[in-house]
Amino acid sequence: MAKKVLIYRLGSLGDTIMALPCFHKIKESFPDADITLLTNKPVMAKAAAAEAVLGSGYFFNRIINYPVGTRSPRVLLTLIMQIRKLNIDTVVNINPARSRISLLRDYWFFKAAGVKNLIGFDAQKEDFEVSWDEHTGKNEWEAKRLARRIKLLGALPLDDDRYWDLKLTYQEIQTANALTEALPVEASILAISLGTKNPANDWGIDNWQLLLQQLSSRLTGWSLMVIGAADETSIGDKCLESWRGTGINFCGKSSPRVSAALLKQATVFIGHDSGPMHLAACVGTPAIGIYSARNLPGQWFPRGSNNRIIYRLPECAGCGLEVCVTQQKKCITSITVHEVKQALFDVLSTVAEGKLEAKLIAQA
Repeated sequence: MAKKVLIYRLGSLGDTIMALPCFHKIKESFPDADITLLTNKPVMAKAAAAEAVLGSGYFFNRIINYPVGTRSPRVLLTLIMQIRKLNIDTVVNINPARSRISLLRDYWFFKAAGVKNLIGFDAQKEDFEVSWDEHTGKNEWEAKRLARRIKLLGALPLDDDRYWDLKLTYQEIQTANALTEALPVEASILAISLGTKNPANDWGIDNWQLLLQQLSSRLTGWSLMVIGAADETSIGDKCLESWRGTGINFCGKSSPRVSAALLKQATVFIGHDSGPMHLAACVGTPAIGIYSARNLPGQWFPRGSNNRIIYRLPECAGCGLEVCVTQQKKCITSITVHEVKQALFDVLSTVAEGKLEAKLIAQA
């Protein structure tokens, strides 16, 4: 049994959430091992570091950060010496496979660091491109692709809630409770997030303001919760101005893990294809996702069956662009306020039916 394990995973909030079941599987497979996480330093101010999402003390014992894409021999040699000093005997790769060359480069890097056992380096064609999943009728879900990469560790049931547990601490939950003290007790909560790392995913503040104006007249007695980074504070304030009920702007006021505890209190979430949406779905809050078509449908959808994804499939779908100039973001800007409202009420109806069914079963 491996005693010194290193997990190799790059990415920020949404990427880390997609890999969460794999982190659980690794912990389950090596319960007594000393675990190190090798990850990247965030390349953007609003991108959350992996430790800010996973916390500390459960999924790994320590973390090694390094700059993505570095070609500095000095930096790489320092990393190799760090890994050798830790006597790592097993590396589990749950990183996206960018190309065969990059995978080979990573393989020989860890071999140079003296690692004997390498898991997740036997990539197939499906690991280098988005593949079609015949079981779902969509492109392969990212969480499923990652689980397939480490199938050597055993089956990973992605529909099991245990594998999506962030292991929030008592203190993190209490901090979230303190932040929501100003909201009416037992009020239903609509959580939203307008943030996105990619401008191509931005639905536009005008749409958001109109949506909230119309929803606040229908969702009487509800409270609004705005989640996001510090640089989204001003647009969060604009949203509160459009909302006719109680609400709080938490942009820049909570860590990703405290935000997860906040989102767990929400009745429903609306947001872009971004980290907060995946965070909401991770803690079991139904999510309405307003998607651009920069990624193909299915790959980056949130976990759970109570979500509603609004997605256009134009001829340019899958472009991968961060900024769309030629098409003027027609995929996401063509999504109407009415569609988002309808998706919200569909979700609320489904959730209500589920609660009634659970109550009837409990009484039977």
